[in-house]
Amino acid sequence: MSDDIFTTGSGNVFVDLGFSEEEAAELTIKSCLFTILQEAINVALETNTQGEIAERLGVDQPIISKIMNDKMSGFSVERIANYLLKLHYDICLEAHPAPIERPGRVIPTKETLAVA
Repeated sequence: MSDDIFTTGSGNVFVDLGFSEEEAAELTIKSCLFTILQEAINVALETNTQGEIAERLGVDQPIISKIMNDKMSGFSVERIANYLLKLHYDICLEAHPAPIERPGRVIPTKETLAVA
C-alpha cells in the first residue's frame, strides 16, 4: 500500500495545472472546439482523403495530420472555428449569469465531453 495523497480537483484541469482562470477559460473553449473539429474531420474522412479535406480548409495535408494527432498548439480559437465553418458546421455559444456565490466559468457541453 502506498502513502500517495490525492487531492480533489477544481473541476477545471487547466486551473489544476496552474493556468490562471482567464487562461483556463480560453483553453477550455479551445479544447472543446478542437475536439469537435477532430470529430468533424473523422466524419469527413469517411468519404474524403486528408488531402481533400485540407484543400477544403485551405491548408496543407500535414495540418490535418497534426489536428488528428492531438497537436492543439499553434491553433487559435478563431482558426479552429473557421475550420469548422468551412466543414459546414454551426457553432453555438451560450452564456448566462452565474450564481452569485461563485465566479463565472466555462462549462463544456455534455455533447463535447462525450466526444472527448
